[in-house]
Amino acid sequence: MSGKKEKKLKIVDHRHCKICGRTILPNQEFCSEKCRKIHEEMTNREKKMRRILLVLYGIMIVALVVLLALRSAAY
Repeated sequence: MSGKKEKKLKIVDHRHCKICGRTILPNQEFCSEKCRKIHEEMTNREKKMRRILLVLYGIMIVALVVLLALRSAAY
């Protein structure tokens, strides 16, 4: 070793905004109301898409069961 002491940088306790990545205080989630609204819209859109997919899966399962029942009834 060279005998020089290395200075370690101390990073201030912080978090990052979930939307834009800006540095914020540890007790916050978003840097502004704009980012909070964007997050809420994204969350609502994801929930809506999840519901739609579940309905489509349900329809596909019902259709498959009906087709299998019709096929076995034909024999």
